[in-house]
Amino acid sequence: NRGGYGSVPESRVASNDSWVVGLSGRLQFTREARTFVTSVGFDVAYARQTQTLPTGMKQSNESADNLEFDLMIHPRTLGSLNARLRPFLRGVYDTEFTATMDPVTGEPNPHQRVLRGVAGAMLLPQRYWRRVELGAVVQNDFGRPNVQFGLQARVDLHRPLGPNGVISYRWRNDASYFLPSSRDTPSDLALRYNMVHELLLPLVDELALSVAADFFFYQGKVEATQRPGLSVLLRVGLTYDRFWKPRYQPLF
Repeated sequence: NRGGYGSVPESRVASNDSWVVGLSGRLQFTREARTFVTSVGFDVAYARQTQTLPTGMKQSNESADNLEFDLMIHPRTLGSLNARLRPFLRGVYDTEFTATMDPVTGEPNPHQRVLRGVAGAMLLPQRYWRRVELGAVVQNDFGRPNVQFGLQARVDLHRPLGPNGVISYRWRNDASYFLPSSRDTPSDLALRYNMVHELLLPLVDELALSVAADFFFYQGKVEATQRPGLSVLLRVGLTYDRFWKPRYQPLF
């Protein structure tokens, strides 16, 4: 009932009706055999904002939309050597709930259906460095077929802060670079770099207050997309993080 109130200098009167919903998480199953360690993971991230305009039309924007399945295998030991370095193989299927929209044409893009393979070396988890990986990657998006080759690096740091180590700091990095080819189009990215800084303050058991800054740097592979881009998300939320070992502890 704000018709006729357009000239009122009050944001609560002039603003559109809107709602925001967001969720992200990871579930991973790991099996340690005598010779190999196998991990199966599932990642999900979705955030959507919808506004109802004065005309009654709804305008939506998705700031996160990702659905990913991965399988990773690496040896538990290297013969008689107790080296910290291990080779690994990972297969990933990366897709989305809904297709993105081209902001210029307003038409939906082909649905993402990326199959990715990575082979490289990793360091075993240390006290603070939970993951350090470097590998060669090959991927193809079956929505827009174009086989690409490149490199991928991942680094995760998890360190307690303060006198009693109550607050935890997490620094997550995931970078990939794909080599140029004659088949490249404006839809192909050469550089993808996701860097997340996060502070966790425990509340109850495995439930914590999370404050995070999520940076995504990107650059294309053709002349029209040579200028680097940046997306930044600042978020505050609740995080539940639990490690469960069957037969050794109850699930709940």
